[in-house]
Amino acid sequence: MATRRRPRGVVAGRPRFRYLFREQATFYELTLHLEQKIKQQLRRIDTQLLDLPTEEAVANLVEQYALHVPVLDRDHITESDPVQVQMEVPAHTQNRAFFGPGPHFVAATAITINVPFHGDANLLLYSASGFGGNYIDAQMTDNSIVMTHKSEHPDATVIKKDFDARMMQIENALQFIREQAKQFNDRLPHLVRPEVIKQQAILQRNSNLTLGYGKTPVPAPPVASSAQPSPPAVKETFDVFLSHASEDKSAIARPLYEALRAAGVTVWFDEAVLKMGDSLSGKIDEGLARCAHGIVIISPSFLAKRWPKKELSGLIAREMIGGKKVILPIWHDIDEATLVQHAPTLVDKVAGRSTDGVAALTKMILEVIRY
Repeated sequence: MATRRRPRGVVAGRPRFRYLFREQATFYELTLHLEQKIKQQLRRIDTQLLDLPTEEAVANLVEQYALHVPVLDRDHITESDPVQVQMEVPAHTQNRAFFGPGPHFVAATAITINVPFHGDANLLLYSASGFGGNYIDAQMTDNSIVMTHKSEHPDATVIKKDFDARMMQIENALQFIREQAKQFNDRLPHLVRPEVIKQQAILQRNSNLTLGYGKTPVPAPPVASSAQPSPPAVKETFDVFLSHASEDKSAIARPLYEALRAAGVTVWFDEAVLKMGDSLSGKIDEGLARCAHGIVIISPSFLAKRWPKKELSGLIAREMIGGKKVILPIWHDIDEATLVQHAPTLVDKVAGRSTDGVAALTKMILEVIRY
């Protein structure tokens, strides 16, 4: 394994760290959710793509939706310079004992390595067995895995052996994911081809359909009148989806909803849209399909609810497929440690806090959705 030090004087932008394999959903559950989202997107295939030969159009869509499991690039690992840190240790060991309440710390040396990888970074969040099934002491940025070793008495051989063992754990976990990703990718042509054939047939049928009359001229676009402005078009989609637990409705969800509405933002909010007899799961899926962004009010009550977690998994899937910022988190009566335990993929996201006040949160949301 070749290692190279980062050149001195080079200051990189602050990385956004995420924990490996810490998402609650399993990788299989993720693929099922992605499959449902792909089916929705296939209802609106681009016309230029449909003009291609069928198999070429299918191949383009399969490549667009295929999952690429990360592959570690061990040949380009870099290491940081050793740094002095404080390391927490047990109160009693064979060679040492501390008195008084902990925690107890000793001076130690830390060294960090960056392991590049190629593939879809988000796939490192989901294990084959679900939350906690593959605990590995490692984090990741968008293009590398970061591991740190701390020791009172650093030894290069011991440190390298530790890093090699962790990388082997990661590669073993990825191997299980790789098998499921292959099954998902193998299903894609069978998922895509019928919809391509169906929509190509509709286009062909419509292009040949005629009653024998002359063609109606296409009218010129109307000239806007300065005296009488045209009424605004009715929006069929929403700007944001407001995901929240019912316990948080009065304290933060409803005030934020009303402030956003006052600012001209269209909001999917269960009180405003859900009616008696509606299917809750159907309405959630409909809202996710019709919203550009999802505001997620994360609280202890939210993390304990089944429906809000379903909403959140849909938003994460949208973010993976679309490659753009979808989730706008707001922390409400929750700390980072609790969030790491239940939804670690959201820890690295820039979040608002309910203590900031509704006005400040509204301003932050407007800056994102109108960027």
